[in-house]
Amino acid sequence: MLCELRVTLLSNTPVIGFEITPTVTVTCRGSLVVPPHSVKFEWYRKQDQTVTSTCCVHHSEIATFQCMCCVMLKVPVKDSYYCSKRCFSETWVDHQARHKQAAETLSKLTDGSWLSTSSWFAYENRGLVDAMETVVEREGRSWIKVGSSKTYIPSADDFGCILRLESIATDSTEGNPLAPTNIILTCPVISAAHPRPRCLIKFMPQEGPSNFNLELQSSADGTFNVLSYNVLSQLYAYYIRYCDSWALMWEYRRHNLLREIIEYQADILCLQEVQSDHFENFFEPELVKCGYSVLYREKTNKMYTSSGLAIDGCATFFHRRRFKEIKRYELEYAKVASSVVSTLDIEKKNDAQIRLAKDNVALVVILEKINTDSDTSHPRICVANTHIHAQPLHSDVKLWQVATLINGLEKIAKSDIPVILCGDLNSLPGSAPYNLVVMGKVESDHQDMAEDPYGVFQHLVFKHSLHLVSAYASASGMFLEQQQRNIDPKTNEPTFTNFTQQFRGTLDYIFYTADSLKVEGLLELLDLETVTKYTALPSPEWSSDHVALMANFSFKPFCRQKDVKLPDTLW
Repeated sequence: MLCELRVTLLSNTPVIGFEITPTVTVTCRGSLVVPPHSVKFEWYRKQDQTVTSTCCVHHSEIATFQCMCCVMLKVPVKDSYYCSKRCFSETWVDHQARHKQAAETLSKLTDGSWLSTSSWFAYENRGLVDAMETVVEREGRSWIKVGSSKTYIPSADDFGCILRLESIATDSTEGNPLAPTNIILTCPVISAAHPRPRCLIKFMPQEGPSNFNLELQSSADGTFNVLSYNVLSQLYAYYIRYCDSWALMWEYRRHNLLREIIEYQADILCLQEVQSDHFENFFEPELVKCGYSVLYREKTNKMYTSSGLAIDGCATFFHRRRFKEIKRYELEYAKVASSVVSTLDIEKKNDAQIRLAKDNVALVVILEKINTDSDTSHPRICVANTHIHAQPLHSDVKLWQVATLINGLEKIAKSDIPVILCGDLNSLPGSAPYNLVVMGKVESDHQDMAEDPYGVFQHLVFKHSLHLVSAYASASGMFLEQQQRNIDPKTNEPTFTNFTQQFRGTLDYIFYTADSLKVEGLLELLDLETVTKYTALPSPEWSSDHVALMANFSFKPFCRQKDVKLPDTLW
C-alpha cells in the first residue's frame, strides 16, 4: 500500500460529553496525487467486564446488540439492548412503534426542528440492523460498537469508559483498502460539569413574609433582561496555568459557555472578548438559531492563531421577538484618539497618540421594543457594549476611553432614550472611570488624574449629564441575606466579577439611566466557595475568568421619548 492514513484526536486529555471529531489526512508516498477515496469510521466503547447489560426481552440473557436509533431518540437505555439481531428482528413491530412515539415526543420538545434535520427513514427501516451496535473482540477484549460516522457524541453509557476509533481509507472505485487500519484509543470519557444554575432574583411583592421571587425565566411580563459577560477569548485562555488543560480547550469551553448563556434567557446579550473566528463559526450561528439578531465589532489589531488571523471584539445579541434594530454605531477608540490629539496644543503629539490609540472598541445600538397584544407601546432603548483597555498602569487611557464613549451616548440621551451601558471597564469601583460614569464627573485631585504623562487631561473636560447608576450597586440592598455576603459593603458592588489566581475584583458593570429605567431583578452572584472549588476561574464548571451579570429592567411609567431624528454619528 502506497498511501498513509493519519487520524488524530486531541491528545492526553479526557473525553468530555461533547462531540469528538478527528482530524484526517491521507497522503501517498512519493506522489502529490491522492486517488479518489473515502474514509470509514467505527467507534467502539470498551466493555466493562464488571457491568453487563441484559436483553430487554430475554432478561436473563447478556446483551450483545444495541439499537443506536433508540439512543438518538432518547429512549430509555435499558430498552435498547437485545441479546441478538434475531431477537431484535422478531420484536421489530413493537420496537418500531417505540421509535415513532419517541420521535414524535422529541419533535414536540424541539418545535419540530429535530425531525427536519434527521432521517425519519432511519428510525423506521429495520434493514439498518447491520449498522446497529454489536460486540466485537479486539486483542482479547470486548468492545461495543457505538457509532459509524466521523463525529461521535458520547452518551451517558460511555462515561468512565475508553473509546476506540478505527478508521480505514478505501479506494472510491473498487473499495480496496489504501492503507492499514488506523486505531486510536481515547482517555476515559468524563461527564461535562453542570454547576447549579444561577437564579434571577426578582424584587417583586409576594404574598406572605417574603418580598423576593427567585426564578430564571424569560421576561414575559413587560420587563426585559440584559446580560453582560466577558467570555474570555481563547487567545488569552492559553496563558492560564492553574486550570486543567482540557477544560481550557475551545472544544470544551464553547459548549459550556453556550449552555450557560442560553440558560440565562436574556433578551439582550452584551459579550466581550468574543474571538472573531469563534463568533463567525460558533456564537453567531448558535445564537441565531436561538432567535437572536447579531451585531459584532472586532478590535483592529489582529493576531496569528492556528486557524489564521484573529482578534477578539464585542458582540451584542438581541432577541428578535422582543426588539428590532433602529440604528447602530461603532466606536474605534484609536481612530478618535488620533483626531482628538491632533487638535491639542501639547508637546510630543505622536507619543500621546500612541499612548491613547489602543485597539479597543464599543458597539452602540438603538433598539425598539416590539409590541404585544397587551402592550402597544414602542419604547426605544440605547444599549452600549464595550471592553476598555486592560493595562493597569494606563489609568489615563481607561478614563479617556470611558469619557469618549459617554460623550457619544449623551447625544442619544437628548432624545430621552434610556441608556444601558454594559461591559468590562477594567476599572475598580472608586476609580476615575467608574466615578465618571456614576457621579458625572471626576474630581481634579483624584489619584488617577495624576497619571497624565503627555498633559492631555488639561485640555479635556471629564463631565456628563447622564443619570447613570450601577444596576448591582443601586439594588444591592434588595438582595437576600445570603447574597449580601457577595456584595462589598464599601462600594455596594459585587466583591468580584473577575477571579483569577493573580487577581480578584470587580471590573464588569451594567449601568443604566435611573430617571427612565427601573431595576426589577438581578442575577445572583457566585460566592467564594463556588469559584475556589477548582482554585479560581476559569474552571471545568465556569469557562470564563469573569462572572456574568444580568439585570431585569422595566421602563418607568413617566418615561416619554422625543420623536427626533437620531444623530448620524456619535464621534
